[in-house]
Amino acid sequence: MNYLGDTGVGELTKLARKLVDTLRNYSSICFCTHRDADPDAVASVLGAKFMTESLISNVRAGVIFPEGVNRVATKILKSLGFEKDLTTATSCDLIVYVDASSKSQVFVPGVESGRDYVVIDHHETNELAENALLSIHLKGMASASEIIALMLEILSLKPDTRLATLLITGILYDTKNLRLAKPSTFRALYYLTESCSECFNEALSLMTSTEVDRSEKIAVLKGISRTGLYELNKDFILALTCVGAHEASVLKTLIASGADVAIAISLRSGETRVYVRASQKIIEVLKSPIASDLVTYMARELGGSGGGHEGAAGLLLNYEANVNELLRLVKQFFARQGMKVSVLEEGRWVDKCSS
Repeated sequence: MNYLGDTGVGELTKLARKLVDTLRNYSSICFCTHRDADPDAVASVLGAKFMTESLISNVRAGVIFPEGVNRVATKILKSLGFEKDLTTATSCDLIVYVDASSKSQVFVPGVESGRDYVVIDHHETNELAENALLSIHLKGMASASEIIALMLEILSLKPDTRLATLLITGILYDTKNLRLAKPSTFRALYYLTESCSECFNEALSLMTSTEVDRSEKIAVLKGISRTGLYELNKDFILALTCVGAHEASVLKTLIASGADVAIAISLRSGETRVYVRASQKIIEVLKSPIASDLVTYMARELGGSGGGHEGAAGLLLNYEANVNELLRLVKQFFARQGMKVSVLEEGRWVDKCSS
């Protein structure tokens, strides 16, 4: 039943059945996603947990959300009554990484897990996939939630109203309210809504009524005030800033304000995090997954761990990096793309990251 053309449904059917066969070999399973989990990460983790508990009797299934869940996901989970489902697991025989693409995203100090793990993901690159017991890495799909929804359909499992709504919010979040949707997205939405016509409207309402708290407003304003602006061959605008929190919101604002590539650097005690966003315009013009390629290049040069999508990616270094070295690598990366980086406005980001 290849109803999705080239998006990999035939492959997914085989993998879904292989996944169930794999899971049956373990009595305790943890489902883990990336740090600061967003709605797609949370929904796909809970969807995978539901799938496992529905098909395998007497299995002990738990969840792991490294560094918790983000503000948007917290509100959605509370509205749908999922708070009791978030108790963190502390040990398991098998770990299933969902919507996570790199080791740095899933490390959880103090959580004991077995050596075996499975990957379910849709990011452009995935460094976890190489050593996975089973890898369901379908980068042709727009969200992890739609992968889970399609596996539920393949396995003839119907989520209840709450879970269907949660999975829809995950899809809406990662597709930017369907602007980045793929054929698989609409098939997944059809399955989730055919017995729950009100679920889509509820999910849309939850996604569009989120209030921004004071700390996030301050972080965004600080990030903008420190931003350095650069030109890429006089064709595109690169924005770099230094922030300590709410990096995703800062980058979203910079891209919405006209930046084609936005980078936020966050230096914390003993580590450095680099977050990258790229506009659809530069991705289409260069025909390249800019964000994931940039963090992959920096990770290779600096000995870190990183990955992500063509338009959104992240890097983790287990030390406090020299920001001038980071800037040098950014310039070097774009030089390899045939693009010269020229200063428009230095900004205060280097000073703030160095202080």
